[in-house]
Amino acid sequence: MKVLVRSFLFMFVIVVNGQAIEEPPEKNQPSSLTGIAVTGHAYPVSAIGDVHKSFMVQYGVTKSLQLELQGFYDTYILSERFRSSLLAKYYLNKRLYLLSGLDAEIATKNSEVGQAPYRLGFVAGMGYDVTENFMLEIKSSIQLNETGIGAFGETQIEMPSVYTIGSKWKF
Repeated sequence: MKVLVRSFLFMFVIVVNGQAIEEPPEKNQPSSLTGIAVTGHAYPVSAIGDVHKSFMVQYGVTKSLQLELQGFYDTYILSERFRSSLLAKYYLNKRLYLLSGLDAEIATKNSEVGQAPYRLGFVAGMGYDVTENFMLEIKSSIQLNETGIGAFGETQIEMPSVYTIGSKWKF
């Protein structure tokens, strides 16, 4: 009987404490980043041999300014490329931010594309952190130099100035 009573009391305390509403801590920084954060991911190699990998290093400089270094490695049927960007994000409030920076892309393999110079672009846009794990971004990428690298690293597909709407869901 004692074991039953103790078990009941233990479960009662767990359930009562589990139902308590926990208030999130107040943050002095509009962005959720305090200090440095490093993330990365890779997709499995596809049936045709495509490889896609990426990394991101974020650093909160001040309570409203964040620096972000991104790198993307992609292989396709005819090409292999590495793209990197250095962006500054300025938070207008806790969720809305403006971003700006430079974007560079280099064809790293395959004879025709590998001879092309790197592509350099200017990136500007804005984003919104819907939740801690979900964000939306609108970006414009304007190419600054003439290069033979087209869309997806191909020489036959011309690369215009690009406008993108993107999102990221972390889980």
